[in-house]
Amino acid sequence: MSEVAVAEKTESNEKAVKGWYFFDWANQAYALTVMTVVAPQLMANLYNKATGTQTGDSFYATVLTISMIFVVVTAPALGVIADRMPIKKKLLKWYTAAGIAFCALMGAAPYFGSDGYIVLAVMFTIGTIGFTGGNVIYYSFMPYLGSRDEQDQLSTWGYIYGFAGGSLLLIFHLILLLGPFNWDTNFKLSAVFVTSSLWWWGFGGLMFKWTPEPEIPSELEWHSFGDNNLKRMIGASKLAYSEVFKTFLEIRKFKVLAFFLVAYLLFYDGVNTIASMASAFGESVLRINTDMNIMLLLTVNIVAVPMTFVFGKLAAARGTKFALMLALLIYCAVSVTAAGFAPLELEGEEDAERYDFQFEWNNETEMYDMTTLYDRGYEGWIAEDSEGDAEFRDAFQAHFPDPDYSVEDSGESTLGTGLMVCVFILAVVGLLGLGIKWIQEKELGIMGFFAAFLLVGVGIFGASFLADQATVQEKETKSITEEDAVALVAAFDNASDHRFSIIVIGGNETSTIAGEDEVGDRHPTMVDQGGPADSWAVMMRDKVWEPLNIGVSMQWIILGLFVGCAMGSAGAQARSMFSMLTPKTRASEFYGFFGFLGKSAAMIGTALYAIASTTFDSRVALLTITVVILAGTYLTSRVDLEEGIRVAQEEDARNEAQGMDS
Repeated sequence: MSEVAVAEKTESNEKAVKGWYFFDWANQAYALTVMTVVAPQLMANLYNKATGTQTGDSFYATVLTISMIFVVVTAPALGVIADRMPIKKKLLKWYTAAGIAFCALMGAAPYFGSDGYIVLAVMFTIGTIGFTGGNVIYYSFMPYLGSRDEQDQLSTWGYIYGFAGGSLLLIFHLILLLGPFNWDTNFKLSAVFVTSSLWWWGFGGLMFKWTPEPEIPSELEWHSFGDNNLKRMIGASKLAYSEVFKTFLEIRKFKVLAFFLVAYLLFYDGVNTIASMASAFGESVLRINTDMNIMLLLTVNIVAVPMTFVFGKLAAARGTKFALMLALLIYCAVSVTAAGFAPLELEGEEDAERYDFQFEWNNETEMYDMTTLYDRGYEGWIAEDSEGDAEFRDAFQAHFPDPDYSVEDSGESTLGTGLMVCVFILAVVGLLGLGIKWIQEKELGIMGFFAAFLLVGVGIFGASFLADQATVQEKETKSITEEDAVALVAAFDNASDHRFSIIVIGGNETSTIAGEDEVGDRHPTMVDQGGPADSWAVMMRDKVWEPLNIGVSMQWIILGLFVGCAMGSAGAQARSMFSMLTPKTRASEFYGFFGFLGKSAAMIGTALYAIASTTFDSRVALLTITVVILAGTYLTSRVDLEEGIRVAQEEDARNEAQGMDS
């Protein structure tokens, strides 16, 4: 049996390390664009629309919790199998393939109509399993790519690559969403999901091409477990879970590592929950648009890249533990502040663009033209069958006959439409992905990147034509008469239990409703809705946001600035600290535990958020998570890093000696 080898500084090893970096670059397409921005916001929006509520963030938290259970159960076992068999890359391929496929399929969810949030929840669950399960295996490569002293550098540069790649893709998606393309919103969102999956596939392929399977001290023959694959899988699983149990029994030998893992369970619980829930929180509590959520993450990434490097230098100067604790304290301050975010009060016509429904007088037609917040249209805000919006919908449609949901061809998407879009997406991703793979094989360097980018661009535009989305159409303007406008305003005198706002702008010389507005009791600007933490939000709005005229968009950017300071550094230093405390000879097994606790933390954190937001509200949920981060920070301060390193080195020496003797 060969001993665990740390690769020397050779050209091949440098390429292996670069391949590992590029996988972080690649999968940030899912971690940042999909999992952090688009999917949470879209799921919360589809849920809110279908149910007529503002609790989409709680639903998303529940879905995210469920998606983690599979990884929590399987991560340790997968680690043990990978430690005993040279199949790290094979396992990573399986997880990555699942993540890529279902990442792309999420783009079909809006086409399923009122059931879209359910379809998205299922696809998101499988995609997240692929992403998080793959990360458990991906992390276990790190100890084999450099010496123990180089783990800080490897971890830091991995995160820098990740944030750089994620930032480039976010810029592309921002252009896609805000650019002069004559595509409807659903097609734009589909393009975001498809390009994210292709980014993951294209750059992730470099790791499979450049980074070799690590040498391990012992190997088990797959065929020794049985005469068919089912028996082999069962046999390997039995071995895996027996090893997991054994590791739990032996954990007393690694007291420092065990202590750190408890701390990690707590602080990562909070950090991951805040990152995961930000977009859904913005949609349900602040009514932030997808574009602003992308701007938030772009701000985070732009700040995170240099700050991850700065914190890496700080770790080298003051210690990894010090840098990690500072990052966590920044997170605590950010989450407390975010719980006090609140939209400024609506002040009539001067804030007209912030109302959900705006009726502006047209002198030429002598009618009121309707526009909506974020140009979502009436159908983008109100569902045909959302019981929670019934009061508002009835009052609105009684005097605004369009849209008429009784018409069969109302534009509502169907199950058939959604399934056809799924097939179409898989075909597009498959063809473009194979094209990218062919370009990679040509070893074209930077020219290969531009060639792949051009291929995807041509493919998306081609898909838009095939989907009949690129045809320039005159924008339909929906209008009502002054008589209907008067009746519409009057209809809401007895309808206040709703989540929308309406304003009438201008009118003729005899107009009696110019400047009239209606704000529902459940509208986000009605901050004091009975929640325990509402007083904090009211105080922040009265004392900070209103005097400084800082609306939710700027509040969101401020959030991004401070999260960027801590996000990359917290992850990089935690990963580095764990690597220092981990015996190389049991890397995958221990990274299985790392993944197990990390995903348990994500599961527990999101479950806590769902419970707290359902029992109280979303602001209380954020403050609950802050307490958890503080507890983890305190425990981290008590970790004896030097003692933990000593114990890990002794374990490596014993295992390597046994391997040589055998």
